[in-house]
Amino acid sequence: MRMKFAAALVALLSLSSPCFAQTPPATTTPGTGAADKVAVPIWPVSTVALPEQAVPASFSLGQIEGVDPALLSGVTAKGFARKVAVENQSIGQILVMSVAKGEREETISTEGLTAQFDAKDTNQLFPEKTMEVSGSKSALVAALERLAAPKADDKEKREIKDDVSENPASGSGDNNSEAAGYKTPTVTAAPATEEKEPVTEYRNNTAECPVRIDLVQETAFQQSKVQTFTDGALTNDGECTDGAASYPLKKSYPSCPIDIVDIANMKAWPQFQWYYIDDAGENHPVGECQKDEETVYTVTEDEAECPIYLDFVDNKAVPQAALVYINRNNAKTQARGCENSTKSAALTMTENPANCPLRHDYAGGRSYELSMWTYLRDGVTYQAAPCTDTGRSFQHEKIYLDAGGNNICPAITNLTTKTAIQQYRISITVDGVPQFVGECAPDTTTSSILSTTDDCMDPSKWTHDLAANISYGQERFYYLKTNGQREYVTTCKTSSVSYPHSVTITGYQNHDDQLWAYPLTTVTISVNGAPYTIASSDVLPGAPQMVYLPNGTVDQATGISTYDGCKAYRETAKYERWQRPDNSEYLKQIGTGTPTGPVDVCISNVVKSSSVRLTNWCWHSGGSTFNPLIFGHYDHYISKTEKKNTETGQVIAITCAESNTASFQDGNNGGGDQWPQFCNHSSVPEPYRGANCVNGMCQFWAPGYPKAKQQWSNYVQELGVGCPTGF
Repeated sequence: MRMKFAAALVALLSLSSPCFAQTPPATTTPGTGAADKVAVPIWPVSTVALPEQAVPASFSLGQIEGVDPALLSGVTAKGFARKVAVENQSIGQILVMSVAKGEREETISTEGLTAQFDAKDTNQLFPEKTMEVSGSKSALVAALERLAAPKADDKEKREIKDDVSENPASGSGDNNSEAAGYKTPTVTAAPATEEKEPVTEYRNNTAECPVRIDLVQETAFQQSKVQTFTDGALTNDGECTDGAASYPLKKSYPSCPIDIVDIANMKAWPQFQWYYIDDAGENHPVGECQKDEETVYTVTEDEAECPIYLDFVDNKAVPQAALVYINRNNAKTQARGCENSTKSAALTMTENPANCPLRHDYAGGRSYELSMWTYLRDGVTYQAAPCTDTGRSFQHEKIYLDAGGNNICPAITNLTTKTAIQQYRISITVDGVPQFVGECAPDTTTSSILSTTDDCMDPSKWTHDLAANISYGQERFYYLKTNGQREYVTTCKTSSVSYPHSVTITGYQNHDDQLWAYPLTTVTISVNGAPYTIASSDVLPGAPQMVYLPNGTVDQATGISTYDGCKAYRETAKYERWQRPDNSEYLKQIGTGTPTGPVDVCISNVVKSSSVRLTNWCWHSGGSTFNPLIFGHYDHYISKTEKKNTETGQVIAITCAESNTASFQDGNNGGGDQWPQFCNHSSVPEPYRGANCVNGMCQFWAPGYPKAKQQWSNYVQELGVGCPTGF
């Protein structure tokens, strides 16, 4: 087992290259190329520690691709595990060397199966964690097949043992291939009369020769000697000399974990032990641990490894430092423990109460001042010691209200039980300045919560249940603070005090298109003797639809007329008569009614008139009794009259009318109507006498006659025929 462990150690050491790659061993097994590689799932049979030195470990095997599961049944893999530091990384390594079942065990190969993994966060292998090792599939299968082969029986063992005993040369060792291949010569019978020739045999024996260590050449030489046998008997033993087989010496550092440290010169060296690996893959240590002069570590001070030393006698914080170096595995190694640093000076410590909170004894009703020792290093303040009492204390005082009478803390109210628990904060006075300590705390006594309608008597904010014809008032709740003032805990909320509604229908909201109406209702309540209107002529929720009542039909003028000259005929529409709930009438048109008429819509108006007054002076020059001067007037009137439709403005007819009047006065007596006498007087020429006199206007003997004649002529011309021109 010692030889196997040594071989495993060498194999594990070969894994620790800077790139974590496996270094091929000196002896390789045929068929271990990339195509022959296999990944084998394994897990520890039990928890395995991962120290820096390789330790034995047993693993269970999982299913392997291309390997008969029958070969794996009940098989345990055996090997070694460890944890090493390489280039500031922690690497776990596993080497599986053999497979075992029961009391039998078979070696896989000199390389075995290997694995490397990140072991930064673990120092153990656990059965719950499956890993993979890899190596030669053919070598693994061969070992499993050997393990599965039946054992040779005792008889076969005895035959082998007997063969050995008859041929002593075969016991020279497993490494003597000539001896292993030796067979006892077959002796044939010869005539008794013939002499037997002696048989001489030369055998090369390495088992009885030591390995010679040459430290200068860093090589181990396998020695051997030539032995002479005559008729099977040793006749010449020979001397051991260097043979053809040799093994390079290698350095094993894990075998010598203790480094050599020179504190005075601040240097350190690792130690190693020489070893070599023989043809069987066995590891052979050579000599004792020795100093590796080629590898020198520089020892330095490291303050990060040590805490500050606190000297409360001199009130100093003294930096400490350990002596460390980085070993060949790039791991920090301590050469000496913590002592006063030679690079950093001691720091002054100061005590300050501001660095500590007060210590409060609520049960005792006092707060105590604490202080802390600190020191300043590289601009950063560090705590040197925990906070401790200074001896000063401050009396507690319960504060419920601030200077304005307001609560410091909200009260704990319960409207179900109508109780309030007031809260307070503890106050202390430090150097004349009051300050609070702790949070709000409930008092041990309770206050009653009372109700009031103060500031809650605004009916516009009340709850009005129009469906139930009732309104509910409001109230709010309060408790009395420690200063006797009210502290309201609710806003105004609906109370149980009710006010009945006074309901009056004040009109209707008509829906003529649907022949029904909603009643308009005014709702009031009495608040402290004064009325308050909740709804004013509103349609209340749930108001009934009051249908209109039929009341026959009626024709009504539409305002449209047709005309025939002065005759107007009035058009009408037929309406259904519906009586509304307020007794007013709604007329719903259902068709055309019977026209009325005719109605005379014309009037006659004088639209133009004119008149002419003709005057004349007549006298008799014949010496008659009727010889006074006569003054006479003749008035002639003409007018134009239109007959017009007053609604359309159309002129239906036009007529003209004339009238005459005459009057005379006696020029002598200044008065009197002498016209008839004058016109019929014999002095009037015949053509102008009587009726003609009226038209002739005494056109004779009068100084004014020419003028009168001309006026009359003009007037008659103006009258024309029918209506005068211009009328």
